[in-house]
Amino acid sequence: MNRWLPLIAVLLLSAAPALAAPCRTQGVVDAPMTFPGNDAGDVPFARSMVAVMLPDTSGALPPALTCTRSTVRTALGDYAIGGENGEAFPRMAVRADGKPGPVAYLAASRDAPGIFALVIHLDPLTTIKRFYAGIPTDRRLADDIRVALADKAGVMSFDARHKLVSYGFTPAGGVPPPVESGPQAGGATAVAGPQILIESAGDRRLLDMAAGMRHTPSGFACPQSFDGLPVLLMSIAPRADSLACSYRAGTEPRFREDDPIRYRLTLIKARGETPRDILDKLIASAHADFHVKGDHPPPAASGPDFVAYWDTEDAGVQGVWVGQAGGWIVWVRAQYPPSPANDAEAGKVAQALFALVGKQVR
Repeated sequence: MNRWLPLIAVLLLSAAPALAAPCRTQGVVDAPMTFPGNDAGDVPFARSMVAVMLPDTSGALPPALTCTRSTVRTALGDYAIGGENGEAFPRMAVRADGKPGPVAYLAASRDAPGIFALVIHLDPLTTIKRFYAGIPTDRRLADDIRVALADKAGVMSFDARHKLVSYGFTPAGGVPPPVESGPQAGGATAVAGPQILIESAGDRRLLDMAAGMRHTPSGFACPQSFDGLPVLLMSIAPRADSLACSYRAGTEPRFREDDPIRYRLTLIKARGETPRDILDKLIASAHADFHVKGDHPPPAASGPDFVAYWDTEDAGVQGVWVGQAGGWIVWVRAQYPPSPANDAEAGKVAQALFALVGKQVR
């Protein structure tokens, strides 16, 4: 009989999360909140929840469950759920076998009293999956954790590698303001970087969030920053046969004379049209939509097949490069106040974008 004691000890250790003391407190909420609500409160609420994901979550989570509530079978294996209502993380779920893996936890926002978020953390990505107006019941939480661990999609996410916060919605009435830096829990300073906006007309299921928001049909991942360009807002419109990435330094949709350069990169599936056809359509569209004064010397950039630039009366310098990669036609459009420095920067970024397209697009 003694020869089984080492094996029994190993089994007890590996199942440690499930053997913690029973929990005493209960949850009361049996349904998640509907969010976004497509109203004016979406943006302030989302911003109030940023601190739930920041700063370094892995260092803030307790190393083990203080008590256990249940064990739930998920796509990633059995997960033990525990935690008491009065704790900083009133619910937490870890792999029941003690092996490394994603951690699920419930956290409250200090700026949205009474609201709790269900979060999945697997470095470097932290994703909010659900919101609740209180602590959910054990059964509700177990069901939601099972679903949350089965896919990568979420309402909001923070990528620690790129310092980016992403809101997966477009609020009514315009674009939300960028996430601001500032003191976060634990005395740390979290720099959230630019906000990413996934346009409501796009299908976020076509983006691989964990792979830098890579567009699955084309293989292209919209760059999340440019050297020397203070991007604060990036919009992505993913569709099965197209992708558009727009960049600007602020949230004002109108062009202003002191604006940095704005860019829009577009890919469409090539179906009979040529890059020259697209260039002609873009030039015609510009002449129809803006007060074009005349041609502007194109900034130097290698890579694209076609380029055209023009000066406008009230919308700065505008231009477009058009090329092809794999089965996709690609173009980069730029808009900026006239200056030699902006000309040089626009050419530099366009060249870099086309180089990325050539490496990634299939």
